[in-house]
Amino acid sequence: MSARKISLAANTPASSIYHHFGSMEQLVVRAQEAALAGASAWADDILRQLSMLPDDLSAFAGFFAATVDDWSYNQRQLAFAWREGQLLAARSGFCRTTDQQWASLWTTFWRTSAGKFGLGDQRIILERVFESESLLHMMHWERLVDRAGLDEFAKGLTAWVTGAAIPPSPWRDAARTQAACSMPEMPQRDEAATAIMKAAATVLERHGVAGLTHRAVASASGLTHGVVLHKFPTKSALLSVAFEAVYLLHSEPPSTLDETRALPHGDASVLDLVACSISRTVGKLGVEELILAVARDHSLKQFGAQLRYLRGRGSKAALETIVGGRRQIGHLEAALFSSFGSSQTRSYAVISSENMEQRIRAELNLVEACVLNANAAAVQG
Repeated sequence: MSARKISLAANTPASSIYHHFGSMEQLVVRAQEAALAGASAWADDILRQLSMLPDDLSAFAGFFAATVDDWSYNQRQLAFAWREGQLLAARSGFCRTTDQQWASLWTTFWRTSAGKFGLGDQRIILERVFESESLLHMMHWERLVDRAGLDEFAKGLTAWVTGAAIPPSPWRDAARTQAACSMPEMPQRDEAATAIMKAAATVLERHGVAGLTHRAVASASGLTHGVVLHKFPTKSALLSVAFEAVYLLHSEPPSTLDETRALPHGDASVLDLVACSISRTVGKLGVEELILAVARDHSLKQFGAQLRYLRGRGSKAALETIVGGRRQIGHLEAALFSSFGSSQTRSYAVISSENMEQRIRAELNLVEACVLNANAAAVQG
């Protein structure tokens, strides 16, 4: 975003921006406030429609899936505005006030919605999972598969928060298989290009797309500006290789996976490992940049299926430890746990770091209760 691009889109001189708003920063704040007003009106309308429904828990899955789908598809401009404000607040503190207003909007929305279905004690789970799934649903892959998979995801969430057995998920399982078969091939890189790729990913995580320059990457890689320019002559090429590095890092098993598998079944300390891993990830937003890029650019579609359906390996190992071998953990439940944890990394990026790991761990206790309740339901059923 630049003053020039905005002036062209508005068919107005760039000087008008400064005349009416004082600065680009103030214009961004006003744009965030306008998006918040639109989102608030949308939320009010959804709750108005929800009020027509009798208090019926069996309707929750349909409500959750329809809400995610409507927000991510029909309110796409507002969805992007929320995410851009989220990134700005996490990286620089800019737009922190509006980010807090976004958070308050969703807390109020999910407190009201949870109360309608008698799920008030599970509000934070619903809010966190919505935050994650609505981001992933912004990436378009195969419309029918994505929508059917979202319905299955919502049924799985309902089972989680009501203590029921996790239902089957044939659509998501099929999507996962297809995503694994269509992993994009990455080009072989020489030593200098590999160093540039890793440095570009680091700059992207710390400073976002706007901060990804050849000079910044040269500084981070320890190479000269000329070498970086020679290997990746354009900003587009540099951005592409940064996304490649983020994708490869995201595709690797998490560092805590082996530690998790080494724990004895039923060992509650697995959640300490998960909380530590999540707290270390807070503020690293390269994956979020990649998800938004895939959501915007159809040419990056090949990354969408992998980002959406191949997640949850570390989550699956942690859940298997929690359940103590008493039942099999499927990919759907692993995706639920992954959604909850990844939402924590974004939510805590703009919250005071004091006692952050303990606060993350306390939230995970709620998830553990859901998993153990599903255990009991599986045994009974």
